[in-house]
Amino acid sequence: MFRPLHHPAHARRPALAAQGTIAALAILFAVPSAPAAAQSPGFPERPLRMIVPFAPGGVADIVARIVAQKMGENMGQTVVVDNRAGAGGSIAAELTTAARPDGHTILLCTSSVAVFNPLLSKVKYDPIRDFAPLSMVSSAPFVLLVPANSPAGSVQELIALARAKPGSISFGSAGIGSASHLITEIFVSMTGIKATHVPYKGTAPATNDLLAGNLQMMFDSISASVQHIKSGRVRALGISKRTRSPLMPSLVPIADSGVPGFEGVSWQGMCAPAAVPRPIAQVLTAAVVRAVKAPETAETFAGLGIEGVGSSAEEFRAFHKAEIAKWGKAIRDAGIRP
Repeated sequence: MFRPLHHPAHARRPALAAQGTIAALAILFAVPSAPAAAQSPGFPERPLRMIVPFAPGGVADIVARIVAQKMGENMGQTVVVDNRAGAGGSIAAELTTAARPDGHTILLCTSSVAVFNPLLSKVKYDPIRDFAPLSMVSSAPFVLLVPANSPAGSVQELIALARAKPGSISFGSAGIGSASHLITEIFVSMTGIKATHVPYKGTAPATNDLLAGNLQMMFDSISASVQHIKSGRVRALGISKRTRSPLMPSLVPIADSGVPGFEGVSWQGMCAPAAVPRPIAQVLTAAVVRAVKAPETAETFAGLGIEGVGSSAEEFRAFHKAEIAKWGKAIRDAGIRP
């Protein structure tokens, strides 16, 4: 699904501690930078508003603030981050669709807002019709985890274990229909194993049960799990993208470990209201791409286990449609009802 980008050499520096990085960056990017010289006459006329569908402090919020700061430098106007969490992203999405389509309001589109929530809930917006894609910003792989005392030392050994004892494998997730749930359902479907889903109210309690050995496997983000992996409290068997991650380059893609074609990532992008004029959308796309491709952005993203993308609007739209088709099939195959 993704066309993985080549990371610059500095992106291979020792990874930052995930939680410490997030906390530090939340402070660093909380204050917008001073505007630079405007590059497009007539637009932007005033500060921009970037609506983020999550509370401050998480990885998605950090991504938004990094891009907002760089966009402000590129466009000569401050880009203000407006956190509007709740309802699976619907609050933020509806605020964006209701905004004037003059380019001064944009949305951090994520896999949750643009794919999972519309597929699993009755929302008041159409993720394709109601938004103008600007650029895909970043993506991050999931990591397949097992308890430290698991007899499975590889993806193939886990599959063999599940096939030898059908129904003996249970997996945790952040809840029914969450990304961690659906990526596991795809894994189960592609490998033909049987596994029992145990939904939790968030990733943290599921991780605690995995650490305690009450679950046999789980998919989690690489940034959230890297500390547990390095401490030896859990074992990572592979990652869900087709290239290795600079944060943990020793992890082999699951697609190369006996599950050809397996891939699934969480992602962020930038969107605007659908009726935004094309010339303004092009200015916004250029500003996002320039922000994402800045060397300092790539270095910070790499420390969080995130891959910067910076696509064209057309590439982002094609990817978005493919994501809806892929995850929609996973939901139908798993028998998950909205």
